[in-house]
Amino acid sequence: MTERTQHDAAAPGSPEPSKVHTFDLIDEVPGVTDGGRPVGVDPDGAGPDPEQPDAGADQPDEPAPRAPGRLALALAGARTAVGRTARRGGAAVRRRLPTTRRGKILLVGGTASVVVLAVAAGVLVDAQLRERALLATPGGVRSLEAKPAEQWSIDLENPIAATLVEMPGVLAVAGDAKVRGVDPASGDVRWTVDVGEDPRCGPATSVGIGGPASTEPADPLVCVSSSGDGDDGDAGGGDGGEQTVTVIDADGAAQTRELEPGAVVLPAADGGLIHLAPTGGDQEQRPVVVDKLGAPHLPKAFVGPDLTVRAEDAATGTERWSDTVGFGAPRPDSCVTYDDNSAPVLDVAGALGWDLHGGVLEVHGCGVSAAFLLDGTRLDDPEDPADPPADGVDTASFAPLPDGGWVGPDTTATDATVPNDVVHLSHGATFALAGQVLVPWTTDGRDPGLLLERVGIHVEARSTAEGDAGAQLWSAPELRATTLLARVSGTAVVVDEQGVVRAIDLGTGADRWTLDPEVLSFGDMVWAAESTIFGAYTDGDTLLLPVTADPSGSTPGLRLLAVDLDDGSVRWEISQDTPYTQLISVDGYLAQITQQGVVGLG
Repeated sequence: MTERTQHDAAAPGSPEPSKVHTFDLIDEVPGVTDGGRPVGVDPDGAGPDPEQPDAGADQPDEPAPRAPGRLALALAGARTAVGRTARRGGAAVRRRLPTTRRGKILLVGGTASVVVLAVAAGVLVDAQLRERALLATPGGVRSLEAKPAEQWSIDLENPIAATLVEMPGVLAVAGDAKVRGVDPASGDVRWTVDVGEDPRCGPATSVGIGGPASTEPADPLVCVSSSGDGDDGDAGGGDGGEQTVTVIDADGAAQTRELEPGAVVLPAADGGLIHLAPTGGDQEQRPVVVDKLGAPHLPKAFVGPDLTVRAEDAATGTERWSDTVGFGAPRPDSCVTYDDNSAPVLDVAGALGWDLHGGVLEVHGCGVSAAFLLDGTRLDDPEDPADPPADGVDTASFAPLPDGGWVGPDTTATDATVPNDVVHLSHGATFALAGQVLVPWTTDGRDPGLLLERVGIHVEARSTAEGDAGAQLWSAPELRATTLLARVSGTAVVVDEQGVVRAIDLGTGADRWTLDPEVLSFGDMVWAAESTIFGAYTDGDTLLLPVTADPSGSTPGLRLLAVDLDDGSVRWEISQDTPYTQLISVDGYLAQITQQGVVGLG
């Protein structure tokens, strides 16, 4: 038969695209083979067949068979060589197989040993990969099997004002006008850098409030220090205080430069510095009119400033990106602050707010609101005045997802009174939900290929797999979860509307266990679990929850509660007199600020 093979520009001898190669595929070589052997030769190769009439004699004149070409000879030779090699290989294997009963037993045993070793090696590699994924998460801990004890401590002059920040393999302790780089396992101070009074280093986890642990390790660490009356203790001197920024590598190498006095700046985890600057418009600070109900009113025809958001390299000041958030229709209470006499004051700069978590930056203020990724990607629609703000809310709920991607509000929903989200996955898929994503506070670092969504009063699971994103996997009508504390080893631990902590099978939504309400229950505080639970940490088998000792707030104190993820039993509990300050995991080691300084737990 004849096949035509299309031109391959890379093939030698085919420089012209118009040419194609034509060749014949043949099963036998004319005049050479007959059924796999030369014509007239018996299978044993003894020469001409004596039983064949006139074998070897002159034959009548007939057209001579076509002489084999080079290609045909090559194909025949290759076929013979392959068959010969296969026969020799099989014979070699058979010669080496044991023939005695004892030899066969040893062969089976040896093969089984190899299989066992291979399986054991696979299990070991899988365990190492799981541990690596776990320790890469903000709440991953090496072991919570036993009650931890203090391993090391560092005294601080003003511990309550100190901040703990995770760097790659280093615990950064920012306080007492310096940053100490601490070995999280031993407590050894590797390096110390002077940064000035009350440094703001970060980004750092929020103190006194729980939520998804989405803060990435700071690499390098960026610290901003202010002096003078302009220091607002949060993000720069809005009234003209002098400022410096110090950038510190994980090995302690540091460089410092001065900033514009009064600039509102935010340290970012990627060595960046975010500037927020009102631009143009009416920025005069003055009293505002208050009606009989005490609500403030803005001046007539008031037009506030736009907001310039600029990201720069903290070490060099080189701009990375910038964007301008246009002024829109403001709510009066988003434009005012209150003086010492509790009187409202029009204060555009003072009313500016922000939230930097994971890789998402949200900014909001007087008539301005926007969300960005740290690479400058705008998440909200700048052309849509309802995205955000929407329905009187200045900032929407944008959040990074632990397995990549992000989630934001759906402003195209037909019913604006029912909030719902749009999911944007890292592989490019996007889909709208009928409810809101439950973002886990902590995970084991493994992607289960799904996310949980609260729809009305029940919970559903949606696929995040490429090619199947958004498909419903299961629905649990009786599960009324408000908060997803953990997503670990196929188990989801949630807080439900009844105020109890319960675990469900992540693959089916079926109940696994319910935590004894005597151990932990929220009651009327179910919708404010983040003010009672200050974080979540796991080693893959145990869930550690720092919980306020008294949900009513009348008694200070903290409980470290360790729950077995398999059955919901309490493995151990530690009661502390100190109020919650900050608990952090660095490279799988726990560190906590106390009333005396910082301690390592293990």
